[in-house]
Amino acid sequence: MSHYLSELAYYPVVMLIYSNVRGEKLKAWEMLAIALSFFIIDFTWFYTIIGRILILMLLSYWKDKTLPFSLYVFYGSFTWVIESIIIRIISFFIFPIFHLNYIDLSKNDELFIITEISVIIIYFLTVKLSKINFQTFIMLSEIKKLRKILIFTNITMIFYYIAIEFLTGVEFQGGVSTLLYRQWLVALYFIFFLLMLFYMNRSYQNWLEKEVAAAREYELHSLSVYSKQIEGLYEELRAFRHDYANILASLKAGIDQNNMDMVRNIYHSVLKESGHLIQNKKFDIGRLINIESDAVKSLLSAKVLEAESYHIEVELEVKDKIGTPDIPLLDYVRLLSILCDNAIEAALEAEKPAITIACFYQEDDYILIVDNTTKEERVPVEVIYQKNYSSRGFGRGVGLKTVNQMLKRYSNVSVQTSSKNYHFRQTVCIKKSFD
Repeated sequence: MSHYLSELAYYPVVMLIYSNVRGEKLKAWEMLAIALSFFIIDFTWFYTIIGRILILMLLSYWKDKTLPFSLYVFYGSFTWVIESIIIRIISFFIFPIFHLNYIDLSKNDELFIITEISVIIIYFLTVKLSKINFQTFIMLSEIKKLRKILIFTNITMIFYYIAIEFLTGVEFQGGVSTLLYRQWLVALYFIFFLLMLFYMNRSYQNWLEKEVAAAREYELHSLSVYSKQIEGLYEELRAFRHDYANILASLKAGIDQNNMDMVRNIYHSVLKESGHLIQNKKFDIGRLINIESDAVKSLLSAKVLEAESYHIEVELEVKDKIGTPDIPLLDYVRLLSILCDNAIEAALEAEKPAITIACFYQEDDYILIVDNTTKEERVPVEVIYQKNYSSRGFGRGVGLKTVNQMLKRYSNVSVQTSSKNYHFRQTVCIKKSFD
């Protein structure tokens, strides 16, 4: 019985790896479910071990039903494959140095526990040195080209796991030696597996660099448009200032002559219209000067111009100086772009197309509000983050799905969504990070 208890040492090892890959701590009920499931599998027919992968896949799905299927497979397979590879690398190639062999692992409880501890140490050292961030795999799974690499890796992991466990079963239950085949399989797949992880990581970095370059190019273009728009507003104000001096001179003449008809005529024909000019919504774009980030400023300028080109009434509220929120700028720009695009798309179908964009600080928290009018009196906010959902039907809602994935990467970001009285509002709160 003590031997069986020592074999349970791999449970916490698997849980730690799975927790690290998934990017969050396991809850008590999840750990209990894993332990009970593994215990049942361990003492039933040998080849039910494939159920181990399925258990972790189901837990991943239960935790977050919005992820792509390829990620569920990755979370379930990677955990077991990496544990299998490391423990076999140790028993096949390191044990002989100390005059031990892989058979000793199943006979010596202390050796088994020490080996499992070594698995954890080697795993976390490998992850740290290779700088692999498994949370980027969420984004990777959303990119068509990179998703194919992830799917291919999943297929090879499942093939390896089935093959290595089959060969192990043949030897321990069939009495046929398969050690040489297993050694070659482990060694070759270990090299291939590391290369694939590095390749996926590098591919994601290359994609990210292209996104940054594209964002920078878009930013420069938008800043140029913003500058021209500001110049246009300045020319209008300069012309108005010139005319205003003449208007004041005419008013003075009317007052000096005590000619009230002349004063009234000047007011109704000129001054009244000049008031409308000053209050024109197009002068709101000048408020963007309060935004310090050129990338955010240029993006908002471009979105405002786009909305106005569709005859959507736009209101900007940026009354105070606004810095950069405490998340990577590229991600914030993507978030802002998605919310603005969705607002424009929805407002176009409303009876009275209108959008309000507000940026301000609430204590130390960065607040962004994007509000738009809608065709429906109320949008079902409880389902908008489901994959492929949009107010215009399924298959168009990738943007909000991307926002949802982004929220999982940053614990200091939250979004409150509300919809009523033909208005849809997204309120983003980015809390100040204290290092």
